[in-house]
Formats: sequence, C-alpha cells, structure tokens
Amino acid sequence: MLISVVSPVYNCTSCLPEIVRRVRETLDGHELRWEVLFVDDRGPGEPWPVIEALAAADERVRGVRLMRNHGQHLAIWAGLAHARGDWVAVIDCDLQDDPAMLLRMVDVAREGGCDAVIVDRGEWRDSWWRRTASRLFAALLRAITGLKVGVNAGNFGLYSERMVTNLLAFRDKEVFLPAMTVMTGLERRSLVVPRAPRAEGRSSYGLSQLLRLAVALIIRFSDRPLKFSVLAGLALSGLSAGIALIVFVAWASGVIKVAGWTSLMLSIWFVGGLILSALGVHGFYIGRIFTEVQDRPRIRVMETTANLMSTERL
Repeated sequence: MLISVVSPVYNCTSCLPEIVRRVRETLDGHELRWEVLFVDDRGPGEPWPVIEALAAADERVRGVRLMRNHGQHLAIWAGLAHARGDWVAVIDCDLQDDPAMLLRMVDVAREGGCDAVIVDRGEWRDSWWRRTASRLFAALLRAITGLKVGVNAGNFGLYSERMVTNLLAFRDKEVFLPAMTVMTGLERRSLVVPRAPRAEGRSSYGLSQLLRLAVALIIRFSDRPLKFSVLAGLALSGLSAGIALIVFVAWASGVIKVAGWTSLMLSIWFVGGLILSALGVHGFYIGRIFTEVQDRPRIRVMETTANLMSTERL
C-alpha cells in the first residue's frame, strides 16, 4: 500500500526536512510504501530550492510549484491531483500535525473500513481569540450551510483513493476540505490527536481572513441566505405595518404635525433598508455565478520536481 503525504507549503521552509525525516522514521520498516508531496503555494521563504534538494536526495519526495499563491485549500487540491497513493494523508507544513501519527491513522482506517480518518485537534494550543474565532466559524458554517463539520476538525487526516477521486470531482472554484469530505457522503472516522506547538511562523488565518472565508463558504455551499432574505422581508413588512399603525394613531391624535413625515420615514427606514440588504445578498450569488461561468483554471501549476505536468484532474 502506497501512502502519499501531501503538505501545502507556506512560510515554513525550515520545517520541510524535518517532515521528511519524521515520515521516513515512521513508515520505513513497515509493509508500506510512501511518498511526500510538497505543494509550494508561493509564499514567503522561497521553499522551492529546498523542495528540489529534498527530491534529489530521495526519489520518494516530490514537489509541485504553483504559479501564484492560491490559498491553502487549493494547494491541497493540487497535491491531491498529483498524489499517487492508495491513501493520501494531508498535513500542515508547520509540524503542528505530527507525521508519527500516520501508522495509527492507517490502523483506524483498516479497522473501521472507512474512507477517511479525520483528526480532532483536541485541546488547542492557540491563543484564546484564535480558538474562539475558529469555534464561531465552525458554528456559523454549520448553522447556515447545514454541514456538520467538527469544531476541532482541520485538514489533518487520511483519505482513501475513493475519497480523493470524489473530492476531485467537485469543480467548484473555491474548495474547503473539511466541508467537502462531508458532502461526498462517504464514511469517516474521527481520531483525537492534540496539536503540537507551531515550529515556525504563525497562522495566516486572522480574523479578517476567517470572516472572508466564512462568507465565501456560506455563499458557496448554501442558498439559505436567499431564503433568509425572504423571511427578513416578511418580518420587516409585518414590523412596518405595526409601526405604521402606531404612527397613524399619533398623526390622527395630532402628535405628528409635519405633513408627509410619516410616509417618508416608513419608506426610508424599512423599504429602503430591505431592498439594499436583499440586493446585497443576491449580489454575492451573482458574483459567484460570474466566477463559475468564466470557467478559468482554478489552479495553475508552474513546474514539478518529477516533470509530471498532467493536471487534467485539477
């Protein structure tokens, strides 16, 4: 059985030799073949020369260099498309995901007969606000999209070839691994593995990035905001009718004496705000439709260490 270890690389160049060393130390001597596939997402630190050197020293190490920064999840997709394994493990490049857990993940997959083993990160070592933001992100995603993505679930996991094939069949321009594994409908298992401290750098997911990702995923995976705009319109219409009655009574009793004030205020406060909010929600979806119908390549690969430029699965 061949295991492909895919790692998107962004700003953790010094960790790459250690990842290869730990994978070699973990999997050598067992009845398993392995490869490590680094995806250079064109971040800071110039990791490509390091990847090339590691690939030259061990043919089981390969690299894919993207033309520009595509983001973590599209970089993972590039790795999945080039992976050759019967099982594919996805790990972060900062050594928070320990390659030493690969054998345990394989055992869980074999015992459970599942197509994915998703790692639950247990107790986080990140800052309080980072943990809170991630929990709010997961809760918002679950509430609006209906996808039951674990609060502590990340990208670290082991995925069968069948799972990878189904994931690559999604043609969405924006991808999100934890949600899409749920959407395949294939069976998954969970394994609790506390994350190690970050060996280098810091998370690139700040508050603004998480909010941007949350909006993109909500629009991508759910039409509930459109339905909510209808409910909001009905609620505001009912509220405006109630306020109109109150204002009418006030006008009839002589409290309001300025001619036209009542109708003007009702129009501006309720109708205008409702129209603008509804147009904004629809605008998000129209923008996504525009992106999809352009049908541009979602991932552009510049080169690979093994001269394997077949990207038809991308």
